[in-house]
Amino acid sequence: MLATRNPFYLMAGLYLLVDALAVAAMALVTADILPSIAGLSWLRVHLLTIGVVTQVILGMLPGIAAAKLGAKAPDPRLTQITWLLVNTSFVLLLVSMPAGMTKLAAVGATGILVATALMLGAVIQSRTRPATERRASLRLYIAGPIFFLVGIMMALSMLLGWSSPGGYFGVIEAHVHANVWGFLGLVVAGFLFDRIPARTGQPLRYSRLVPVTSWLLIIGAAGLVAGPWLAINPMLLVGIVLYMTGTGMLIVNLAATMRAGKRWTPNLAHVLLAYIWMVVPAIIAPAYLLMTGKLPTNEIETSAIAGLVAGWILQIVISALPSRIGEEQDGAGRRDGWWFSVAMLNLGPLALWAAAFVGEATAGSLTVLGYVLILAGWLPPLLLVLKRLFTDPGSPTDQGQHITDPGPSPTRVRQPVLGR
Repeated sequence: MLATRNPFYLMAGLYLLVDALAVAAMALVTADILPSIAGLSWLRVHLLTIGVVTQVILGMLPGIAAAKLGAKAPDPRLTQITWLLVNTSFVLLLVSMPAGMTKLAAVGATGILVATALMLGAVIQSRTRPATERRASLRLYIAGPIFFLVGIMMALSMLLGWSSPGGYFGVIEAHVHANVWGFLGLVVAGFLFDRIPARTGQPLRYSRLVPVTSWLLIIGAAGLVAGPWLAINPMLLVGIVLYMTGTGMLIVNLAATMRAGKRWTPNLAHVLLAYIWMVVPAIIAPAYLLMTGKLPTNEIETSAIAGLVAGWILQIVISALPSRIGEEQDGAGRRDGWWFSVAMLNLGPLALWAAAFVGEATAGSLTVLGYVLILAGWLPPLLLVLKRLFTDPGSPTDQGQHITDPGPSPTRVRQPVLGR
């Protein structure tokens, strides 16, 4: 029996399981136990980014925005249409991309674009003049999906052979930047600005920096996308500087708030450590170029993608999805993570990165080790997600330890003022 009322969370949990199987397959292929599987790397990345992340955001963002604004909840019929459209379209992508069926893949990408536009329309339509302290996160919630629409357009241009000033590789880079640093990065930043005070029982330590942080992230992401697409490297460089500055301000604000709350939990650790893995590629690539005078090798690019997916995206998902499902069921996030998972999900990306700087024989072993460590850390939260999806929250089998409060009471915590 299904225990969730949100169909997007159901699909996110199922794709989280399938993605874990894909990572296991990658470990077996790397160890030469399984033969090469066509499109496996693409599947592994997009099972997480579209199958899990996009589902979670589509499922939660309209409701969160409506609640912050005191507006009506989204029409259930719109939710059903969006869910059906995005999942049908994603199945088309899963079938067509490994098989090289670009026209069918373009149809699938278009379906996801329409579903995202419907969700964004629901968020914007419910928008009233928000209170001052709510504008920054709402700004990020709206800007993030806009970048996702741009990222999908970049994917369509690659599938259909549209030309661009930056050429094919410029489009690929712009596509990745729009989806990862634009869509996911902005929505996650808004979510953390809203949730970390509730998790720690403290207002944001530097609340006046939030508006500046949000604009730095948005403008920086625009440079990260437009620079490669237009083949204007100074624009890309400015985008990197602005985005990294905004990210640094975000990390400092969150870390100071967590420290003030004195409630250091595994899921909070996932959040901060995840951001370290997000900025690692922006540090290593220029450093490698300065030290060697050469562009990063394919091995470094592969490690950067693997580390970004496992170190940043996966840790953000694992820190948020189980709690979101628990809150939906009974208003309490309950178990707040595992220190074992924190260790494994950071040692794994470290091994994947190390594989880029050693000999070929050692690199294979380190890559397999990295995947095994990631899977080990993945297992506890994955099992919890599946249990919460398919178990009645009132049953004795799902009575976990209540480590996290559902949120601060109005009398305990002064609400932060986030500015304009």
